[in-house]
Amino acid sequence: MATNGAKPVVMHLAGSAVSDYYEGVSIVYATQCMELALAQGTYTNFVCRVHTNGKWSFPTDLSKEGLAAAEQVSMDQAVLKIKEMNPVAVVPHMFCLPGMTSYRALCDVMQIPLVGNASDVMALSTNKWNSKAVVKSFEVNVPDAEFLCKGEVPKMQPPFLVKPCNEDNSLGISLVKEGEDVQKALDHAFQFDHQVLVERYIPLGRELRVAVLEQEDGSLEMLPCLEYFLSEVDPIRTSAHKLVTDKDGVPTAQAVGGRKCPADVDDVLAAKLKDMAVRSHKALGC
Repeated sequence: MATNGAKPVVMHLAGSAVSDYYEGVSIVYATQCMELALAQGTYTNFVCRVHTNGKWSFPTDLSKEGLAAAEQVSMDQAVLKIKEMNPVAVVPHMFCLPGMTSYRALCDVMQIPLVGNASDVMALSTNKWNSKAVVKSFEVNVPDAEFLCKGEVPKMQPPFLVKPCNEDNSLGISLVKEGEDVQKALDHAFQFDHQVLVERYIPLGRELRVAVLEQEDGSLEMLPCLEYFLSEVDPIRTSAHKLVTDKDGVPTAQAVGGRKCPADVDDVLAAKLKDMAVRSHKALGC
């Protein structure tokens, strides 16, 4: 909370409790956000980083040097530090499953408002099978799909996509075409999760990313659409389309190219997209 004319304090929650990969994803996106936030100068921004070893730290910046120099402390010490900083809001930059659920719930317990969805919404929307079922109940068209556990095989015939149910950033995803090895795709997906979604492949059309933002009066405003450009040779977006990684597979930068924002969308298509986005928003409890 701001006092005596001081700027309000905002905490940026970054890192990963799970893997170096998701640590890298978090740092890439948190760095971009922090650069913009610091340039605006509206708030006093600080970073709270979660480590895979269970420790926490408060780096002065997100450079390699800044991250390495930050003292690692226990969770108890971190909670006390956060209380001392007294942030008015938390911007979450964690993309591992615990980061999108448990750590958001912790902020809720500490009564610090989150920018974005609460932990229960993230738990639902992160599970591809559950979220498909929920938005379908609100008459949002979704591809046919099957839910598999280890040892099961799909009844659906290719072409289809195989996806880990609870994984993010397109990890573990495969497109299986007619005559290709289904078991290889299943084995790959099961490396990331014990539940797998097999989803009917929709022939290549336009791939648009659509978001709505809730206004103070409760109305939903559709933001400019983002279009991804794919081809018959390269028909699905994988993690390689999203992030650049180092020799160890840790993300170091966001991939560029192959997209346009705002997308070229006419009024008729925009109305259809907004209708589906609003229905999904309401179905998931965003």
